[in-house]
Amino acid sequence: EYGQQDRLCTTDPKALQHVLNNSFIYQKPSENRYILSRLLGNGLLFVEGDVHKRQRRIMNPAFGTLHIREMTEIFITKSNELRDVLKKLSTSNPSQETAEWTPIEMLSHLSCTTLDIIGLAGFDYHFGSLDHLVRGDRDESELSFAFSQILNAIGGFTLLGILKMWFPIFRLIQFDRRSRIERSSQRTIQTIGRKLVEERKQMLKEDMEKGQVSKAKDLLTLLIRANLVEGGTSGQRDKTLSDEEVMNQIPTFLVAGHETTSTATTWALYSLASHPDVQTKLREELLAFPSDTPTMDELNGFEYLDRVVRETLRYHGVVQGTTRVAERDDIIPLERPFTDKYGIVRHEIKVKKGDGVLIPIRVVNTLQEIWGDDSEEFKYVFSSSGMILSLFDDMLFSPDRWLDPPKRSASLPSAWGNQLSFIAGPRACIGLRFALVEFVPFDVPNALNLFTDIRMFLLFFFRMKALLFALICSFEFKLAVDAGDVIGDVGIVTRPALQSRPEEGHQLPLLIKQV
Repeated sequence: EYGQQDRLCTTDPKALQHVLNNSFIYQKPSENRYILSRLLGNGLLFVEGDVHKRQRRIMNPAFGTLHIREMTEIFITKSNELRDVLKKLSTSNPSQETAEWTPIEMLSHLSCTTLDIIGLAGFDYHFGSLDHLVRGDRDESELSFAFSQILNAIGGFTLLGILKMWFPIFRLIQFDRRSRIERSSQRTIQTIGRKLVEERKQMLKEDMEKGQVSKAKDLLTLLIRANLVEGGTSGQRDKTLSDEEVMNQIPTFLVAGHETTSTATTWALYSLASHPDVQTKLREELLAFPSDTPTMDELNGFEYLDRVVRETLRYHGVVQGTTRVAERDDIIPLERPFTDKYGIVRHEIKVKKGDGVLIPIRVVNTLQEIWGDDSEEFKYVFSSSGMILSLFDDMLFSPDRWLDPPKRSASLPSAWGNQLSFIAGPRACIGLRFALVEFVPFDVPNALNLFTDIRMFLLFFFRMKALLFALICSFEFKLAVDAGDVIGDVGIVTRPALQSRPEEGHQLPLLIKQV
């Protein structure tokens, strides 16, 4: 039991499939929706039921394969910009221990790069975040600053914040510092969002009047175009998105394409630095390609890169789990019967309205009975500051397990890759193609939401392959600290930190050397 409510936590594949496929019965808890609303308004990741279904239907065309292919140039260009920045740093700031190696804090560089990418690919907005980091200035764009302020405000835990999450009456308190920051930042995001939406609508209307097709390829423009077409076809405004709903997708795109991509790529580099043999094998595959600007199809052709990414998302899943609440009484079927405390064999579990279901993404992705004895060896501990830390044994990182995936993994309710990083069902990741730059040549449900829940972040791993291609082709990586000092700080996403220096925040110090 959790408080006065029952909560079910299960790894049974059939039970998970039932919960994830019945999104009208099992929805996000009200406390999680409250957190999402503070960040996203009534965007795709917040709404439920028929509203969610309508938004998903209109947004699906923007995430088609053709559109994602056209965005690949942005992914590659920005990845190569990061490569060039690191090359300059590696020649101007060598390590004192050896002139060949340069210390780099990778998480911040990847975070700035992915923010720049989603700005351009999401709504044709230039953040210039990586440039600001290189110059060491604080001159962030207005939108970037407002968004980071909200993330910082809702990312930490305070007594009042916890009370507001669980007891709605406390949400009437709006005079505290965090509430003031949120309101100010939300006004900024809404002002800029309205301007972006109006500019795109006007541009598209002018093109339609001239009989021209807009050349803009960002997601916001594609969404507005699909919305205009839907309105013109159906003639019913209740079947389209309002301007406010369209505007609310801007922070959704930001959340989906920023922290999750940078964090997952950082964990990939951590594992590659910990496994020089894997890193060398990957580099040999990538350097055999004659250009530094591969297309999406060419990125998909790198078989070992694909296995490295799969293993990263399995083992270093940046989201630990998600939660659902039953909206009515239901019966959950089981693949494996169990014997209850009364000695009765149960083939199903009865849940009541209001009961919660925990979906342990990370646990399922590393469950030994599915993946084998070499799949999992992590544990959770609490730090002195109260942070939940995930401790890893990275010796278990093995890309070659994907040469012949365990047969039991095929039973998992997965939209991609026999793992729960992208959950299956009507709320699977609408940006799965975007997230993985078409990792695989088959279609997946054009569903929506993003795979996790603590759902503040929502994630698209839309360009891990492009980033890894640019970086591994150009540099060797090794850890700048002992491997045992790197832990995962479990929060909105599980980001790396140093056990010896927790006050320095999230980071991954690496040493790089040009190839």
